[in-house]
Amino acid sequence: MLAALVRLAGGMLIAATLQISQAAPAHTLVVIPKLVGISYYDAVKQGIDRAAAELPDLQVIWAGPTLDRVEKQIELVEHYIPSHPDVIAVAANDPVAIVPVLQQAQAAGIHVMSWDGDTDLREFFVNLVDYQDFGTAMVDALVEQMGHSGEVAIITTTFYAPNQSNWIAAIKSHLYAHDPGLKIVDIRPAGESSEESYRVTRDLLNTNPQLKGLIALGAPNLPGAARALEEAGLAGKVALVGNSTPNQMRPYLKRGVVHKVLLWNAPDHGYLTVYSAYNLLQGKLHAGQPFAAGHLGLLTPRGDDTSMQVNLPVLVFTRDNVDQYDF
Repeated sequence: MLAALVRLAGGMLIAATLQISQAAPAHTLVVIPKLVGISYYDAVKQGIDRAAAELPDLQVIWAGPTLDRVEKQIELVEHYIPSHPDVIAVAANDPVAIVPVLQQAQAAGIHVMSWDGDTDLREFFVNLVDYQDFGTAMVDALVEQMGHSGEVAIITTTFYAPNQSNWIAAIKSHLYAHDPGLKIVDIRPAGESSEESYRVTRDLLNTNPQLKGLIALGAPNLPGAARALEEAGLAGKVALVGNSTPNQMRPYLKRGVVHKVLLWNAPDHGYLTVYSAYNLLQGKLHAGQPFAAGHLGLLTPRGDDTSMQVNLPVLVFTRDNVDQYDF
């Protein structure tokens, strides 16, 4: 009887040990956004959490700075290197300044990825949208409202964020090639702040009384610009386009302050970042070869000058479809 109890207890101990072993994630991914505490990255995290729940052998750590400054991201990477996560994926606020600390991570045997904001050192980049497609869509949406001539201003987050600088370059190239009657008279930074964008927009309207169009880049910046236009009584008189989330822009779309808001599916971008990291660890990311990305299906990376990347399609919100989205 005693021997049977010993065998039973031993079996229970083995079973418990197996359960603990099976529950422990085999890999760790650290995802660093540009900053935390804004609704856009809250939406991204919805997709990150969903992917993490679908991949129980991957522990996902979400850690971002409260200010959109690259030095704060550098501090975070330095913090996580000693714990040796398998992958660090960063949405860089500066593609160059962050490289030395990413080199330290690689030297410690950690895989390095970029997402959202690219870096000059990475094994894979989960882009938002194709830069040229996005720039073209911005200009086309602006022309629909203001026509093919007039003064235009651009509000950006910073001049260093790689997605912003690439979008501006794409906007300029399409505008100069197809709508030379549009003249960019000013480009100003507003950080990632609706209040600063509101202030910058008011100043742009005062200093450029002939302004006919405004492009506001950065999810918090478009609603700030929309509020400034509406309060100035210029809604519908100064064309406004940009990128932001449907929940932030719904009232402005409904009231006609803005006609089109461009973005991508933000939760899907977080989701894709996690699945890309998981496939990187499995050795399944190769240019020209599809990989499985959960509910997004098969996606095919393309090679670029640094390594390879993948992106989502451009998503357009209007007053007619905005209620179909909730993020």
